Amino acid sequence: MTSPALTLDAVNRMSAAEFSAVFGKVYEHSPWIAERAFARRPFVSRLDLQMALYAVVQGASRDEQVTLLRSHPELAGREAQIGTLTDESAHEQKSAGLDALPPAEFARLAELNRAYREKFGFPAIIAARLNARAAIFHAFEGRLHNDLEQELQNNLAQVGEVARLRLRDLLA
Repeated sequence: MTSPALTLDAVNRMSAAEFSAVFGKVYEHSPWIAERAFARRPFVSRLDLQMALYAVVQGASRDEQVTLLRSHPELAGREAQIGTLTDESAHEQKSAGLDALPPAEFARLAELNRAYREKFGFPAIIAARLNARAAIFHAFEGRLHNDLEQELQNNLAQVGEVARLRLRDLLA
């Protein structure tokens, strides 16, 4: 997270392997998105690169989209507890205080994670860096009342926000 930011000129000169290595982590455990977006070079702006990556997600099959969602960790879930979050996810969850929940909030979030996954088959995704803890709980509770299609779209939008922030961290 502390590596120097890249310029668009440097990005446009990358090989496919370099591009995938750098931008494969923008979408959690889904380097296939960067691999497909590489063909859309040259990028004229950060927004152009962001939209190329997002277009891959939007053009993906429903199964690929669900797999993408399932690759994300639960908020303060098992991966956070055992220390196997990606550096990016750990930073994002910490920024919302999810790494230091009081026991009652931790128990409530564990219950929300379980109920959400049971209902929809993938974890709830919320761009933690853009939300305070209370807002995350409120959104989570409200989204449990949605249907599958709404939550698929909500999660894809949230994944897009997470990717936008990660991309901002990578590019000058």
